[in-house]
Amino acid sequence: MLELELQKILVFTPSRKIRGKRIVCHDDRYIVKLAVDTDGVIVSNDTYRDLVSECQEFRKAIEERLLMYSFVNDRLELGYFLCIC
Repeated sequence: MLELELQKILVFTPSRKIRGKRIVCHDDRYIVKLAVDTDGVIVSNDTYRDLVSECQEFRKAIEERLLMYSFVNDRLELGYFLCIC
């Protein structure tokens, strides 16, 4: 995963420690905002229902660039269930 991060393919949500307590950001909002800012694809099985109505940019990214996935045995299936056969 570190190699993917170095290649800027994978991004970790930021976090930090304050007085020994870990403080994390709203990771869903961070993911969707990053996708908006970079025209990126969101690879997640989260539907982001709480963020769809937050702003038009979020709605567009979630509706048009959300790639859901599934594991079948040892195989990763990306967007399989979106195919119309």
